[in-house]
Amino acid sequence: MFGIEFFPTPAAVIARMLDGEQLQGKTALEPSAGKGDIVDALISGGASVLACETDENLRKILATKCKLVGKDFLSLESDAVSHVHYIVMNPPFSNAAQHILHAYNIAPAGCKIIALCNLQTIKNPYSKTREELKTVIKTYGQFQNLGKCFDTAERETDVEIALIRLEKPSNNYEQEFSGFFMEDEQEEQTGAGLMPYNVVRDLVNRYVESVKIFDQQLETAVRLNEMRNGYFGAGQPELSISVTRCSVPLKRNEFRKEMQKDGWQFIFSKLNMAKYATRGLKEDINKFVETQTNVPFTMRNIYKMLEIVIGTQGSRMDRAILEVFDKVTRHHDDNRYNVEGWKTNSHFLLNRRFIVPSAVTIDYGGRIQFRDYGGGNAEMIQDLVKALCYITGDSYSDMIALSEFLQYRYFLVKDGKFLNEPQYDFDVKIKSNQIEDIKCRLEYNPGAEIYESKIEWGQWFDWGYFRVRCYKKGTMHLEFKSEDVWAMFNQRVAKLKGYPLPEQKTQTAYQRRQGGYKTEQPGPAKKATVISTIKIKV
Repeated sequence: MFGIEFFPTPAAVIARMLDGEQLQGKTALEPSAGKGDIVDALISGGASVLACETDENLRKILATKCKLVGKDFLSLESDAVSHVHYIVMNPPFSNAAQHILHAYNIAPAGCKIIALCNLQTIKNPYSKTREELKTVIKTYGQFQNLGKCFDTAERETDVEIALIRLEKPSNNYEQEFSGFFMEDEQEEQTGAGLMPYNVVRDLVNRYVESVKIFDQQLETAVRLNEMRNGYFGAGQPELSISVTRCSVPLKRNEFRKEMQKDGWQFIFSKLNMAKYATRGLKEDINKFVETQTNVPFTMRNIYKMLEIVIGTQGSRMDRAILEVFDKVTRHHDDNRYNVEGWKTNSHFLLNRRFIVPSAVTIDYGGRIQFRDYGGGNAEMIQDLVKALCYITGDSYSDMIALSEFLQYRYFLVKDGKFLNEPQYDFDVKIKSNQIEDIKCRLEYNPGAEIYESKIEWGQWFDWGYFRVRCYKKGTMHLEFKSEDVWAMFNQRVAKLKGYPLPEQKTQTAYQRRQGGYKTEQPGPAKKATVISTIKIKV
């Protein structure tokens, strides 16, 4: 009824999966929840449960039990689950390795991952994905053979099943938020801030009023039942009134959390704070909102949060640098992770040219696009650019995201820089090739020019700090255009990791400056716009 991959987990197997786990007061994710057998067990154990499920009929069943956070688990991002303590799963056996690796990749530090899979997924690692899973299990956990425990299940299979237990190690980059004001205030004093006072005040007022309206709905239900009591509907169940999102009832705390998340997105958008919003920050903000429910959403606390975000930019960029470094260098040709590797990628520094695997695919229009199917490569590369901008002092607002550079065909350029923000209600990134549309863009952007990007498989193109080349097998090659920027990145990594870089036969200009040599200081690295372009004359 629900597809060939639908194998409900037997109660005895779930009991073994959760044996010894302390679920009371914890938050758990079930990535392939089916009809909710594991969800039911988690809830019975006292956990708050999030779930993903692709089948629409099964989603309707799950919506009555827990909060749905997505359909396809492989597209779920880390900031949506940065507060979970457990990921408990019985993924599709056909690609269980990919599901379990994705769970490990997006899990927060300290999270436990409990998963089932076909034993052959571990015993017969014929693919790079299976080899990588085997290495992750060996490094961060263990597995046991449960035998043919589905042979008498609701839907039977006689394959041997493995039970995997992993634990994501803790790191030293836990974002600490402190110093918030714990009292609600009706009126707050006007003062200079990062954002216009009236905008913040309006945001807070809308949040407060929205919560009040939600409470009024609940109060209405209580009054309605009081009116009926003793006269109407004797012996009938009480009526209820609820607020729903996508036909799913929302609890008050869930409603408040969703409002706060939307509020933070609005603030970041208004302040053009994309340069601060690394993957790590988004995870921290989500975890803060999900766990610090006692912190009021007030004007003073909004300003406090913005101060924290800006004040911790340096440590957050260092965190992004190390995450990118570790992710890329693990793909050197002699790596211990059993992942695909290349001599181009070093294991102790970021080579000037490096390769990112499983990064791109082709869209329906025939253009190259990020695959990002469980890899988060687009976000990783953009975090790298944010960190490089921080190191060099360049303006991130002059950059176009690589995902957009691949997606869009035309760009407005003025004074050698991309126009990154909409001008006069016209988007500066253009998909259409209609000449009248292009003329209109130029009329509303005096002095601007329109360039057409021509990106082809296997051909280098310029983007930001890099030359980039994409291959149909999915790999993306990146090469630093500036030797100085490349050296600055590795110097930063060496400082953070506490080891010296190996001596080179020739020193970069940056290294000479660091060593005290008197030499002419080069100007800042140039950001070329587009290398393969056609200027459109209209």
